[in-house]
Amino acid sequence: MKEWQTFGEMIAEECRVLNELGAAALVLTDALVQNDPDAIEAAERRVEARRVLHGTAYAQRIAMQRRGFGELTLAQVCAYAPPALRRPFYGIVHELNTSSVALKMTVSNNKSLILAGMERLARTVAVLQRAGTEQTGTYRRRGVVPPPDGSVIVSRRA
Repeated sequence: MKEWQTFGEMIAEECRVLNELGAAALVLTDALVQNDPDAIEAAERRVEARRVLHGTAYAQRIAMQRRGFGELTLAQVCAYAPPALRRPFYGIVHELNTSSVALKMTVSNNKSLILAGMERLARTVAVLQRAGTEQTGTYRRRGVVPPPDGSVIVSRRA
């Protein structure tokens, strides 16, 4: 029975750390939306630290699970648990599954935000390059007239 309680503590710890990782990923999302480099860097460090903690908790739980049950899944292991622990274990497994889906969605959103920022940067550089190199060839008394789309001021839709 003591081993089962230890196993329950391990999956609960894994769940707790996964929830912290999800919260840190949401903070990173906010920092990416605000476009604040210092906040992005701090949030990224926090996400990385939580990712390492989760990886450690996951590896410890998997090692214990493999030693005792071989290749059985976590849900199958919970089915072997004593009746008094079965329901709490299933609850933790459900929370693990829900949290991992939420984390996958947050990571996908963060990737999209990062890619959109990189695309915007590339478009901005392209506009700056065009503005610096293009000449219309139109001469007026006061000098060469720059092309109308060659402005260095870039809108959000650049």
